[in-house]
Amino acid sequence: VSIAVALSAQSGRDAVVNYNITGGTATGGGTDYTFSDGSLTFSAGETSKNLSLIVVDDDLDEQDETVIFTLSGASNATLGTNDEYTYTITDDDAAPTIGFSDATSSKTEGDGVVTVTIGLTSLSGYDVSVDYYVSGGTATGSGTDYTITEGTATILSGSLTSTFNVTIADDDLDEDSETIILGLQNPVNVSIGGNTTHT
Repeated sequence: VSIAVALSAQSGRDAVVNYNITGGTATGGGTDYTFSDGSLTFSAGETSKNLSLIVVDDDLDEQDETVIFTLSGASNATLGTNDEYTYTITDDDAAPTIGFSDATSSKTEGDGVVTVTIGLTSLSGYDVSVDYYVSGGTATGSGTDYTITEGTATILSGSLTSTFNVTIADDDLDEDSETIILGLQNPVNVSIGGNTTHT
């Protein structure tokens, strides 16, 4: 991105002004942008120079972010009213959805603890969460066939997955295979999509 800095009129002398980033919500150092502070020299007769801001095209769904530039220390010129400039980096990434990583899985009673994964379709710049619960199935909970503590799965900004456990009871009964159907509800900073249930 080129950002213009201008003299209001030609000068017969070289004019110098310092520039640096003094604020904004974006993060430098290659995270959201790359920029080096410095100074501009307008040779006699020149009226316009450009600053170069390199914007990083990340994959995060996030809010628009700002970079604030400030001019200072002018030599052979005085600072005008626009000695500060705010550039907005507009986010162009689609919002991810959250769901179970798999729609189904199968374990034997002897497997004990089973890990279930909830994931995002892409990275998010927000901390997101969703509640998981038992929505049905033929198995009996509360330790008879399984134990699960219903709760909230949180995926921090920049991460893709969260997990929780289901404990399978290893009983001595000869019986049909049984199912546990898990569901998702109450998403925060994300929409539910993809595998909305896991059996």
